[in-house]
Amino acid sequence: MSTQRHTEDVTVGQEMAPMVKNASRAQLFLFSAATNNPHRIHYDREYAAVEGHPDVLVHGPLQGAWLSQFVTEWAGQAGRVLGLSWQNRGRAFPERELTFKGRVTAVADDEVTLEIWEEDENGAVLMPGTARVRLPRRIS
Repeated sequence: MSTQRHTEDVTVGQEMAPMVKNASRAQLFLFSAATNNPHRIHYDREYAAVEGHPDVLVHGPLQGAWLSQFVTEWAGQAGRVLGLSWQNRGRAFPERELTFKGRVTAVADDEVTLEIWEEDENGAVLMPGTARVRLPRRIS
């Protein structure tokens, strides 16, 4: 459970604490099954090589779910995600650290705009995005 963040707690330029994820091969197989995604590049290494990948790939929607978790946990239980968007621009591989990072880019009334992204273990940005959240105000 995250600490509740309030509008008064954030300033433009403030960095979000990073979140690290690491997908196992079993998790990728189960995510394929749960989402009815039969594309073999997510669970069959030999087939992924046929399509030109050095290993199986982490699903874009799984990475998006983690990005959503990153923003939601940052906002806290009383925070509300108003908008979330991202682009998958690079390949993510299993059993490697994926780090989610972000910073505050605007604060207006109770609405906060975030620049968010996912990096691989080499610091390459795989998934840039933005989010808008509504945070509660402290009661005076």
